[in-house]
Amino acid sequence: MRRFLLLVVCFFTSLTTQAVESTVLLSDYLQGMNNIEAEFVQHTFDGKGSLLQTQKGMLHLKRPNKFRWQSLSPFEQLLLSNGETLWQYDEDLEQVSIQKLDQRLSVTPALLLTGNVKTIAQEYDVYGEALATEYHFVLIPKRTDTLFDRLRLEFDSNKLLSRMVIKDEVGQKTIIRLQNVKQSAQLQDSLFEFDIPPGIDVIRAQ
Repeated sequence: MRRFLLLVVCFFTSLTTQAVESTVLLSDYLQGMNNIEAEFVQHTFDGKGSLLQTQKGMLHLKRPNKFRWQSLSPFEQLLLSNGETLWQYDEDLEQVSIQKLDQRLSVTPALLLTGNVKTIAQEYDVYGEALATEYHFVLIPKRTDTLFDRLRLEFDSNKLLSRMVIKDEVGQKTIIRLQNVKQSAQLQDSLFEFDIPPGIDVIRAQ
């Protein structure tokens, strides 16, 4: 019985050590992502694996907490933040919703790539996997009020983010592949501000 308990303790101690090491390594990878510009292709699948939608667009990231996620096809949508305000603009609907940006990394996944990496351990359990030329991280939120159940970040041999896989509570999976990634791009702060076009419906969330 004592031997069994010792094995159990050693097993969970090993898992805890691995999680801590993976969190430190992920923080190191993310710290290197200061200014990023990339093209993306996003595929969304339902719980049975059927393709629901494919989107293509441009992604811009800048520390701290600034991001611009612009879908260009099949229709134009924009998710944008200057670090304080979050805008979601749908050109076809002629509508923009405006709200305060939630600074919690587990609530706003985009902040993982631009926010304070020191809080990752508070928000996620992190598990790493080393492959031949890549390193993958699986993040599981500790909170229950999150937009997803599991997030996978895949980095290439140059420590550049190449793919993200997001799975939500109903089993829907989104795969985002980054292409033509430019590290340390010159990004102006004005790129992360939104000027409301005339005639657009404005929805302000409390």
